[in-house]
Amino acid sequence: MELYCYQAECGDALRIRYIGDDGNPHNIFLDSGYERTFRYVLQQEINSLIDSNESIDLWIISHIHDDHIGGAIKYSKSVNDSETKDIVKTWFYNPPRKYSIPKNNNDDISSAKSIRQGDLLYDFLLQTNKLPTFDITTNLSCQNLFGLKMYILSPTSTTITELREKYKDGRLLVRNEIDTISSTKAASIFDYDRLLESFDLNNFEEDDSLENRSSISLLFEFEDKKILWLADSHPTVVYESLSKMGFSEINPLICDFVIVSHHASKGNNSSELYHIIRCDNYLVSSDGENTHCLPTKEALSRIIRNPRRDLAIPYNLYFAYDTDNLKRIFQSDTESVYRKWNFKTIYTKDKSLLFRL
Repeated sequence: MELYCYQAECGDALRIRYIGDDGNPHNIFLDSGYERTFRYVLQQEINSLIDSNESIDLWIISHIHDDHIGGAIKYSKSVNDSETKDIVKTWFYNPPRKYSIPKNNNDDISSAKSIRQGDLLYDFLLQTNKLPTFDITTNLSCQNLFGLKMYILSPTSTTITELREKYKDGRLLVRNEIDTISSTKAASIFDYDRLLESFDLNNFEEDDSLENRSSISLLFEFEDKKILWLADSHPTVVYESLSKMGFSEINPLICDFVIVSHHASKGNNSSELYHIIRCDNYLVSSDGENTHCLPTKEALSRIIRNPRRDLAIPYNLYFAYDTDNLKRIFQSDTESVYRKWNFKTIYTKDKSLLFRL
């Protein structure tokens, strides 16, 4: 199994590739970054799949914020304009509202003017007869895709109902979480000048964005490997789902990779959640040069300094970029902090990170 993380600025764009129990290669895309992410990297990756006669078996769009859905919108426009072959077999996506009047399948999605990204993707999936017939929520049992198991950890059906209630009157969809998250729960400045040990691990205020809470997040299991993708999910929801699966502090989830929630936002990564996770490798999909001030050092401190971790096991923090600001995160600490807390940071200048599990 291979895990790809594509550079998407302050967004998510990932791919899992594996050889299924049918002996064939399979690909799952996780979110898609911004529209420009498609032009920058995803279009080339999709063309490579086409050249290799491979398909995208499943494309999961976690929620409606533009740093997660934008690349898929650009893909749909490219397909609509006959620039790209449609190779996606199945989509996981929760439309943000109920559409009482069926869309006209002859409508040109590229001509839409008054609707936002979540509606555009709905139109495309409806036109191509690939709109999911059920909601992707914690009510679903484990999904099996050619031997790869997928456990849905968020959202709950209640959250999806709340989301559709919010947008039931045709209200424009919120594209950016900065528009909705309160300043007390989102970073307004980078916190990299603070020492790692200065953060109170128990002082946690959860993200209050309904859109982020509606994120699809999953645990992938293939043979003896596990990947935890948290998207922009809320830790209380994921914690409850993992607890229902039987995981706890004395029986933690052991996984190979964690894609850190909301690009390491302080309001989406709680100590309580990491109490029941044992993992050596953490992936942060943010460039450190954004108005969201992500990743936050506070969130990383809850991972590195978690009192339940075994300090004898080294932690690897992987960053999808190699920027001066990312390298500044631990500059206020002395070099001894790496030895004391037994972790290292790995940066990349490439458009994508590839991990072979």
